[in-house]
Amino acid sequence: MPRHCELGDATQLALVAAINGVGSDSHVDRLIDLIASLVPHDLVTVVRYSVTERPEFVSHRNYSEEMIKRYLAVYYPYDPFYRQWREGQEPGVVRLQAAAPVQYVTEFLGQSVITDELGVLLEDGPGWCLGVFLDRRKGRFSQADVSRLDAQFPVIAALHALDTRARRPRFRRTEQAPAKGKTPRLPPSLTAHDRLWPELSPRERHIVGLILQGHPTAAIAGKLALARGTVKNHRRSIYTKLDITTERELFLRYFDSTEGRS
Repeated sequence: MPRHCELGDATQLALVAAINGVGSDSHVDRLIDLIASLVPHDLVTVVRYSVTERPEFVSHRNYSEEMIKRYLAVYYPYDPFYRQWREGQEPGVVRLQAAAPVQYVTEFLGQSVITDELGVLLEDGPGWCLGVFLDRRKGRFSQADVSRLDAQFPVIAALHALDTRARRPRFRRTEQAPAKGKTPRLPPSLTAHDRLWPELSPRERHIVGLILQGHPTAAIAGKLALARGTVKNHRRSIYTKLDITTERELFLRYFDSTEGRS
């Protein structure tokens, strides 16, 4: 483990168990124990993402079997972590972004009574990723939580890489049958806003894009070298032209407008 971070007793014991679990049926559980020992949380979900197949739900703690079924049947295309892996295949520690699809945040996480999500994405064979997610019922994860996982990520990734190399080619971590047919379709990304809503000015469309990326008014003002009041005026104009009153409605309008374009 990095020298600048002292480990508590629970994490040290979890690390030893994770080392001993490499290559065994208990590997994922021991990896969960290690990651979960680093950051306070309420529940854990483990999903395996593929570039070409539907995700596999590998494991969970304190989570609903019914919501797992809903995720695999309805919500996985809106999972922002799944999109991130499909588009970039970059392992690492990832936070739930403000611009995550409304269907995922307000419907799936809302029904799951989850207020925030923090993930550890690990390479899990060619084209696959194992995502270990810590979830909270109340409040949000702090930057200190993210930094703590970031500091230990190299060791976590190395342990998982050892386990992956011990597996046979094209292994699966569940009994879930592979999805048949075409590669799952993702909803449109948040880069298509310039092609939408011709009633908005170029400046307003730029601001809409920044809003959809999760930037608050102050950040938008800084990026565009504008006063906060000017950005607020632009937002009011945008809402009036689009006949909406809230940011949530803006996201809903975005997904309605882009449906079928990708």
